[in-house]
Amino acid sequence: MGRRGQTPDDLRTRLGEICGWQTATRDDRQVAQELHATRAIERVHGLDEAAFFDEFFHYLKTIGVWPLLAGLDPGKRLGPLYPFVQLVLFTLMRCVGGVQSMLATHDLLLTDTALMGLLGFNAYQVEHGATARGLGQRTAPVSVRGPFSYETVADNLVAITPAALVELFNGAVRCLARQGVFAKHLDVVLDATDDEATPTYQTDDGRPVPHVVREKRPEVRANRHAKKVEVTVYGWKLWIVWDPQSKIPLALTIDDINEPDNKHAYAVLAQARKNVAGYATLRSVALDRGFLDGKLLSAIEADGILIYIPAKSNMTVTQEARGIARRAAAAAALGRTVEGCVYRERHDTVTRSSGQKARTETRTTTLVGIGELPCDWWNPHGSDSQANRKDFLPTLVRATVVLRWDGAPKEAEKEVVLLTTDPATDPFVAFDAYDERSRIENSCNREAKEHWFLEHHPKRSEAGVRVHAYFVLLCMALVAGFRAHKSQSDEAERRGQDLGITRYRRALERENRDKVVVFIGERFGIFRSYEFALLAGITVKERTLMGETVETVLRRYGVRGSDTS
Repeated sequence: MGRRGQTPDDLRTRLGEICGWQTATRDDRQVAQELHATRAIERVHGLDEAAFFDEFFHYLKTIGVWPLLAGLDPGKRLGPLYPFVQLVLFTLMRCVGGVQSMLATHDLLLTDTALMGLLGFNAYQVEHGATARGLGQRTAPVSVRGPFSYETVADNLVAITPAALVELFNGAVRCLARQGVFAKHLDVVLDATDDEATPTYQTDDGRPVPHVVREKRPEVRANRHAKKVEVTVYGWKLWIVWDPQSKIPLALTIDDINEPDNKHAYAVLAQARKNVAGYATLRSVALDRGFLDGKLLSAIEADGILIYIPAKSNMTVTQEARGIARRAAAAAALGRTVEGCVYRERHDTVTRSSGQKARTETRTTTLVGIGELPCDWWNPHGSDSQANRKDFLPTLVRATVVLRWDGAPKEAEKEVVLLTTDPATDPFVAFDAYDERSRIENSCNREAKEHWFLEHHPKRSEAGVRVHAYFVLLCMALVAGFRAHKSQSDEAERRGQDLGITRYRRALERENRDKVVVFIGERFGIFRSYEFALLAGITVKERTLMGETVETVLRRYGVRGSDTS
């Protein structure tokens, strides 16, 4: 957990901190001497992954996220042997590293001496454990125990309170906003996605696991058009406000899977506005049909946020818009126009296949924009019951009817009708804005489930679902910010500017280039790869021409000639 300017070498030097019943220490001189004398070592590791996480953790400190991580400790452990933040950082490693399950963390993280070194554990603790707890219950020995067990991590993670998770996530987004990763005006997407579980999960209050009956298509790869069947889906639901430009989730909340989409929609959108306040503003929001609620849409509109949302087929406004659009299309074919309508076509050329089979084709998207359609249900009361009042004025919204989408064949009674409060007369403005909504499915929801393993919870419990959801979305946000930060610093460096993070990164690269950590007994040493080869009795011709020999390496580490005999 390096300070500015520190390298993994420095971090591993201070790993002698005692947090258990025995420690290993770094001793480059002794390890170099024994390696040269015996040509035998316990193991050797590269430092690349450790260098990455060292820089990532340094970045978290730089933008102010570190205190939020340290503040997650629920304070329920009796006589803790190591700080709670170590378990938090381990979880960040798991999420960022894409480790599928808690079980897999033993082989991929817990037994990696270099990575565990960043958390404050030394080589002996990684191999033998930080404590002797549980040794008496083990029936079969293991080659490497790891400093703690993944069960310990899971048991402590689920103790983090919901309020602490909320504060962590919102605070991290505010840190990213302060960093400057967001545009001045944000066109966001609001969506709800399932976080599935099983009926065997344990809920916070002992009630049955929330569930809902849905029509889902069977997972048959050979037939993507298989008939949908009714299934019972168990679990919880996430409400996410997402910025497609930065690919960063701005706000998050979680509730039962059977709750309606509009329940938390306004609250999570309001939280997103608060998280970026002072650095960016929410200009527009694209939503799916599940959020078609007049009261919700009126509240969003009152906040000055433009809305893009598709209407349902059985709605009166949908039927009216389709009828008008067809008349406008027929008029356009005759070179005429319909008052209040704008007919537009866009032709996009795409290339299919590659090589000799490559071919280009033109896809046409046909839209009709309609102005001032009355919506009786779009009002602060959330229903059309007020329409009978003499003083009632219906909300007038614009509609964009999609007659043809990317060249797809026309299908009667299936044209998509997009409702919007955007005053732009060009229907492609609303069309392109709503098309951004599809990106959350692939770049956020699916990405979280398939590559960040959102539904592989640390515990089969409601608390396990909750804590993992917040950590996964948090890491997605932080990694996006980290990449933006690296890109900005790289560009500044190309312009000749020398920023703190670029100096730090160059120091890391310089210190870790071709470095290995070598373990012998309870000691370890860090050497350059050519030094390791020379000490092991291998001739490195390039270094020999430069005057490097095993004797020069030994002298560099303070081993005298008499010590090597």
